[in-house]
Amino acid sequence: MTHRPGPWWRRRIGWFTAYWPTSLPGVRFRARGTLIHLVSPRVTGTHRATAARAAARLALDELGRGIAGKHRPEELECAQQRLTLAISPWQNPDSLPGLWLRARLTLLLPQQDADRSQKYQNALREVELHITQDRLRRQELAQTVCTDRDSARLWWLERHLDDLSALDWASFRDRILPLVGTSVNEHTQSERLAHALLYVWERLDDVPGRQARFMATARTLFEQMGWDDGFPWPSPSGDTQSGAPSPATAPSPAGDEQ
Repeated sequence: MTHRPGPWWRRRIGWFTAYWPTSLPGVRFRARGTLIHLVSPRVTGTHRATAARAAARLALDELGRGIAGKHRPEELECAQQRLTLAISPWQNPDSLPGLWLRARLTLLLPQQDADRSQKYQNALREVELHITQDRLRRQELAQTVCTDRDSARLWWLERHLDDLSALDWASFRDRILPLVGTSVNEHTQSERLAHALLYVWERLDDVPGRQARFMATARTLFEQMGWDDGFPWPSPSGDTQSGAPSPATAPSPAGDEQ
């Protein structure tokens, strides 16, 4: 098989028109232009010319569909340039030995397909706009309403400025107020309390036995308040080893000594 096309007088030129799908379903590019092909003299047969023309058209159609199907309708110019780069040189398909082809095609977006594409773009922008508005509304609710009670009251009042008679503070108290200062504030307060206890515990660690005496005093206080049920106190063995006094011998409040 030759590695280059044959002489120019063996070349055949014909018109080519096709509709190739874009990446958007229901919208197509229209390709039109000239197809040049030639077949090697070694390829024999009664209908050699007809078969070569059909094979060339099928090969070009397959190549063009693969390029057009990767582009959106608004990417017409990009699809045109990629198609030109692909079909300008001579092509010798592996499945069609002895056949050479090249083409000069122009891609178009028919008006009805352009209208379909525009409708899709409009619908897509509308959906994206609703999603963005919902996200901004949730962010505003979380940042300006759920942070503190005063901001929540102002937000509720602003929503009813046009009709103050519909201002229902009972609904605000039952539905909005429980959302104010929920998980974020609770988590922050818990972290602050944990850091404070850790600071105290580390300071008590400077002198041996202080931590144990602190735990014994705290446990006595919890027992007097009736809060000792379920609290994860350290095991008594650990208190004994660290020299901690038992709850019975823990220092009593100043008022109990009298």
